[in-house]
Amino acid sequence: MESLWVFAALGTATCFAVTSLLAYNAARALGVVVFSFVRMAIVAIGFAAYTLISGFDTTMQVSDIRLLVISGVLGMFFADTFRYSSLIRIGPQLQALLNTTTAPFALLLGFLILGQVVSGLSLVGVSVVFAGILLVIVSRDPSALGRFSGDKDGIVPGVLFSIASALMQAGSLLIAAPVMLQGIDPISAMVVRSAAGAGSLLLPALISKKSRDKIRTMNLTVARQILLVAVIGPGLGMTLQLYALATGPVGIVSTLSSTTPLIILPLLWVIGKSRPGLFSWLGALTGILGVWLIVSTG
Repeated sequence: MESLWVFAALGTATCFAVTSLLAYNAARALGVVVFSFVRMAIVAIGFAAYTLISGFDTTMQVSDIRLLVISGVLGMFFADTFRYSSLIRIGPQLQALLNTTTAPFALLLGFLILGQVVSGLSLVGVSVVFAGILLVIVSRDPSALGRFSGDKDGIVPGVLFSIASALMQAGSLLIAAPVMLQGIDPISAMVVRSAAGAGSLLLPALISKKSRDKIRTMNLTVARQILLVAVIGPGLGMTLQLYALATGPVGIVSTLSSTTPLIILPLLWVIGKSRPGLFSWLGALTGILGVWLIVSTG
């Protein structure tokens, strides 16, 4: 079916929505750095095992590997650490919406570093993204926080961590883009990026006895949650996204893959027993519209 890429792109957003909920309790239990290290180690091992069967892309040059390593450190050490620091403070709903600022930051970095032309419609899209986020933040009721809502007093640091995460993720994508445009095998690229991410998290995760004890005494429930986060997110989610990008229009695929803030709302309603308010739905829809305006003109 020619329209399978649509379901693949929506599947990507659904995978990221599910993993946000799964990661919430695990990250709070282990701490952000330990959680990120264990998750990324699983991802790196999984992709490495796959390339042992499928073969590693031998056309990759040392300069390509260097860029992918930098991309991995930015995207999987800094971005992930900031993202999960935000997640445990403001919950998956607002964090997923704030993650849509990756598109505006990518636009900004592309303009400042690469001199890429920014259209007026893209600038409108940036404004729309931030309007959607502002709508949700202003309408947030600290007295009605549910199971997945984060900490009552964590809104300011949570928002700052999430914006920092989006900025790091945008920089990571910008650095990896020249390598990927050469036609490098994406799975081989993920091996390098995930290994760099896991390696950069190794020292912070193991430097203290408290962190080592958390890994050693991890219970089965938390271990299962991290495994599912690794398999469903980078594993299934990114595979679906690669398929969608290979067969569908980039702008529409990118927009559909960014619908996580909308998909996460009914999940919170069913699993978290917390009915999202009208402004939550409007904010999510507004943020996604902003992303569409940006990527459709990029």
